[in-house]
Amino acid sequence: MLARGWVLAAFAALSCPYVIGKPFTLMDKITTQCESEALSVGTRLADHYNSYDEDTEWDTRIHNDYLVEHLGFAGWIQMGLYKNTKLTAGRQDAPALHQRGGWAGSKNISESAYWALQNQWVYMMGDSTQRQVWATFVSPFQNNEFERNAKEWTRENCARQYPHRKIHESGGHFPEEGWGGKCGNNELTCSLSGFGPEGKISFDWKHFPYEDYDEWLFGDSGLWNSTTRHPDVLVLHIGLHTCVHAHNSPTSSIANPNNTMIATHKRDIKTLMKAVRAAIDRTPASMPRTKVIVQLAGRTGASEPLQDKCSRTVNRVAAYEGHLQGFAVLEREEIERRLLYKSEFFEEVSYIKNLLHLENPAANIVGTSLLALIACLRRNGTDYNAKYIPTDVL
Repeated sequence: MLARGWVLAAFAALSCPYVIGKPFTLMDKITTQCESEALSVGTRLADHYNSYDEDTEWDTRIHNDYLVEHLGFAGWIQMGLYKNTKLTAGRQDAPALHQRGGWAGSKNISESAYWALQNQWVYMMGDSTQRQVWATFVSPFQNNEFERNAKEWTRENCARQYPHRKIHESGGHFPEEGWGGKCGNNELTCSLSGFGPEGKISFDWKHFPYEDYDEWLFGDSGLWNSTTRHPDVLVLHIGLHTCVHAHNSPTSSIANPNNTMIATHKRDIKTLMKAVRAAIDRTPASMPRTKVIVQLAGRTGASEPLQDKCSRTVNRVAAYEGHLQGFAVLEREEIERRLLYKSEFFEEVSYIKNLLHLENPAANIVGTSLLALIACLRRNGTDYNAKYIPTDVL
């Protein structure tokens, strides 16, 4: 009997090696819960957009009662069906429903669904798909056309990253990296007023995981070295440029990708995360520390298995390295996968076109999910303003 008990105990120890020990080793419990909450917000919004039959057109889908109430950064949705009825697809009062969700009607930001952004400096870094999310965040202060015109606006109004960017200079040509021509026109830094008198929303164009610009930005003389104000929230978006261009450039193809670039960029992700961690750790004790969110790359828009596999693999590296430094992760690819799952392989009907730059409500859904993650991290385990979380997420 004693021998049998010893064997069972030994078997349990071998078959369950991860049972004993701390349940949260890379990040804390609150961050884990916040990631889950943000992912739930995004996937539920996507599922409700897809909840009609194949013959239902876009305008009815977007004015689904659930989306009108819970989709943020979408003031235009209050216009209702066909832009002037003020009615939802369920024949509800669209402005009233949007107001009930906390997106309109309040004179105080602190009493709205945008409360977590009040007087916050949100600093986003990423490629053109991240620009879509940035444009979504600033659209309440511009107009409903800003999201679709943001590329032209940034090229005309934003500051060049030179002299801090030297290797990939404007006008340079790096065909093996999928970088050249007009790419340099996009290497800009933009800032617009945000929510509240001290609010600011910035966007830093970023195509590669780590380069000379990052050395400056997160280095001793960069943005986090100053005793003046630094961002309250940093959102890092990386990986999509890597996988799109490693499979589609003058020197590569889907069947023959640039595996050297992919491997290098995977290693560079670790360098980036460590540099960000070091920059934040230099923050004086008297100043608040930046909350960092790693927003994983979205869909590649190609429905190519090898390209999608690359993106998902790089995403897992980014999530792991981010978690090692205690950063939260937003699973954008999974949210967009849920949005596209009825459209991507159905040739007869498309609920939403499978493009690299997805049309609305994709950016709005990702933006609302990002806001949910920021809000959850700011609540820090309390139920403060939890009334703005959809009841089916709680």
